[in-house]
Amino acid sequence: MPNGATFQNHPTLPIAIVGGGLGGLALAIGLLKHHVNVHIYEAAPAFSQIGAGVTFGYNSTRALGLIDERLLEGYRKHATFNEDPEGYNTFMSFRWGMDEQREGGKMAGDMMFNLDDKWDSEAARSIGVRTRSCIHRARLLEEMVALLPPDIATFSKSFESVLEHADGTLELRFTDGTTALACAAIGCDGVRSKMRDIICGPGADATYVGEYAYRAMVPAAEVEGVLGREYARNGQLYCGYGSYIVTYPVEDYAFTNMVAVHHEPITSPYSWKESDWTVPATSDEFAKHFEGWHGPLKELVKNNCQPLKWALFNIRHSRPYYKGKLSLLGDSAHAATPHLGAGAGMAMEDAYLLANLISAVHSADAIESAFRAYDAVRRPRTQKVVEYSRLAGLACDFMLPEYDDNVEKLRDRFEEWYQWIWHEDLPEELEAAKKLL
Repeated sequence: MPNGATFQNHPTLPIAIVGGGLGGLALAIGLLKHHVNVHIYEAAPAFSQIGAGVTFGYNSTRALGLIDERLLEGYRKHATFNEDPEGYNTFMSFRWGMDEQREGGKMAGDMMFNLDDKWDSEAARSIGVRTRSCIHRARLLEEMVALLPPDIATFSKSFESVLEHADGTLELRFTDGTTALACAAIGCDGVRSKMRDIICGPGADATYVGEYAYRAMVPAAEVEGVLGREYARNGQLYCGYGSYIVTYPVEDYAFTNMVAVHHEPITSPYSWKESDWTVPATSDEFAKHFEGWHGPLKELVKNNCQPLKWALFNIRHSRPYYKGKLSLLGDSAHAATPHLGAGAGMAMEDAYLLANLISAVHSADAIESAFRAYDAVRRPRTQKVVEYSRLAGLACDFMLPEYDDNVEKLRDRFEEWYQWIWHEDLPEELEAAKKLL
């Protein structure tokens, strides 16, 4: 088939996207751009997002524009950046969250270092963003939904299993007893993915990493009154012995999102004993876990945190992200802890690569080759992000033995991680994958 030929779906059946979160919607937008017939099956009664702010680095925002320029335009409408002009290229200001544990050491609140894009400071500016940008998940979801036709999704459909018929047709089965037919299916159903169970089998389960998070969305005026404008309107990461707190502005500086992460004492293996991953918690419990912390910051979180704590899990494995006409995208394949702010960005990168590869094979009959090429290039990168994110959490908590609370070593390590994350050449990655088709 000549270059530029359009993808030919099955005459009547769409590609099914199981899950209508940010990753699933980004993939749908990318496939529709290539005139691919898709349909989304979402377990919730409507498109919705759990959580507040999501952080994007340059690689993530670039992926949005590569998927569809309109998606990047929508993102820019709601993105909040570091306000300080001197922080244009700063991703995060690292600070001491507790007093340094040595005589004459730094005090809680003191600066450790700025994490800057020292390698290509103009990259983000060239697409109308800054090194660090944040958006409320609900705003990004709204912009994505606006780019989709109204009949693209069926709601209240919780995926249960899939059956492949002799002619290659897939029959999706849902927990309410209904079914749907598709020519291929992509699981975008998150960290507890049922599709992953089918594709990867045992050994690719979500694993508790020994950490849980407290969350607070604090009016910016309150933060400014306690910490000052610089702290409310620019991203900060406070490191401590066994815990850390990250804060950053969202919703055009109206609020400061605060996430406090506590690490349990190291035992092997970690075990989360609750049936739910989100469990009730009290402000007194938070205060106990952050004893000795920077007083004003601690009180802000304590007075505003939700009465819950979120256990943190990741998915580290070496299993392929596809099986026949089934594939995985985003958290369903490679959920990472949030310590590098890269999880959502990896889903956007996935969506760009996968939409283009599906289009490149020109027909649903050949879609397995697209899934195979996608797996070959995406699995190594995304699994590294899972591992680097785990290590970054330990680094923020001064729990990496070779680094401890050595500021210079920590700065160098974080710079290595972020240079690798931010400056991946996604079009080059796509070309490498196309050579495998």
